[in-house]
Amino acid sequence: MLLLEWYDYRIHRGVAKIARQNGWQLNCPKNLTANEGILKDWNGDGCITLLENDQTLGYLRQLKIPLVDLGLRQHRLKVPRVITDNESIGKLAGEHFRDFGHREVFALNPGKKGMYIERLAGLSKYLKADGGRIHVLESSEDIKHEVIDELKTIASGRGYALEEMSIGFFAYQDTMASEMISLCLRHELRVPENVAVLGVDNDDLINSGLTMGLSSVDSDQEGLGAKAANLLQTLLDDPAKSNSTKIYRHKPIGVVARRSTDCFAVRNSLVANALHWIQKNYYRGIQATDVAEAVGVTQQGLQKAFANSYSRSPGQEIRHQRVQAVAHLLSTTDAKLVDIAANCGYYSVNSLINSFRSTFKTTPGKFRQQKRIEHGKSKHST
Repeated sequence: MLLLEWYDYRIHRGVAKIARQNGWQLNCPKNLTANEGILKDWNGDGCITLLENDQTLGYLRQLKIPLVDLGLRQHRLKVPRVITDNESIGKLAGEHFRDFGHREVFALNPGKKGMYIERLAGLSKYLKADGGRIHVLESSEDIKHEVIDELKTIASGRGYALEEMSIGFFAYQDTMASEMISLCLRHELRVPENVAVLGVDNDDLINSGLTMGLSSVDSDQEGLGAKAANLLQTLLDDPAKSNSTKIYRHKPIGVVARRSTDCFAVRNSLVANALHWIQKNYYRGIQATDVAEAVGVTQQGLQKAFANSYSRSPGQEIRHQRVQAVAHLLSTTDAKLVDIAANCGYYSVNSLINSFRSTFKTTPGKFRQQKRIEHGKSKHST
């Protein structure tokens, strides 16, 4: 049985795939009301569940069957857990905000939610190591009007109106992100120009209901379900392993960038225009002189504006955009280096390799190999 407190078709699909391979009859009630009826008569062999609800916990505590927990609640059952790698999710969020110039990121107080606490910790750890910081809002643990009031107070204390600022906001999951976008629009704040919003889970159902694309960390919920199901099959084959309390962390795929974060956090309009031009043209083998010409200033004027308003110089930004594009192609395609070089603005494979090694401290080949290993584990390992 797949027994959750909410329904996510992606987890269901991942579990169902493994169920078919192993010949399971899979039950999947979609809400707690349905759970109550099924739990009265169900007598199955194993269960993938979220042990957060007292009713579910109480019932499953009585059964002597293999369980896999998808949650972080502190209970006394000796069962293994399969959990999203929340620290890695936070790190990816930090990298994404950094790439758009955000040195400070805002987030809600996580309260007592273990998943939120871990994601916040991962984000904070990355930002601190990179010279940035996280600002936890204390007015509410949910998206309410008080959040905007607190942001306005912070902006005022720094000598600005909130409408004049460009801030990053990390939402612990996509529902929270969509609520934040709606709240900003009601207060006539521009997204992403005033508030860049990043969510988690890449929920296409939530994204389809928004007026703009929501950037989100893809936590690979289908892979999470498959990983839990593979682990349950292991426990069914060897019930003695069911008493393990080991936690298996499932790595996220990466950030899916959309409109809600597509704005560089700079107040200088010249620099902002230059950054967007670089983003759209880095693959053409451009140089800093091309950027200056495109935005209508001298190269010296462009360099000075970047020095006063941004963390990288024009040349550094071009190289950054290129090498990140290379990393993405190495991670997601089988393209040859000569083709990647031609499509990312490098004049030769050697210049690509030297630039890549300087940034990632490894060769493109070893990087691709490592990403394949990680991807294989995320899809198949327990």
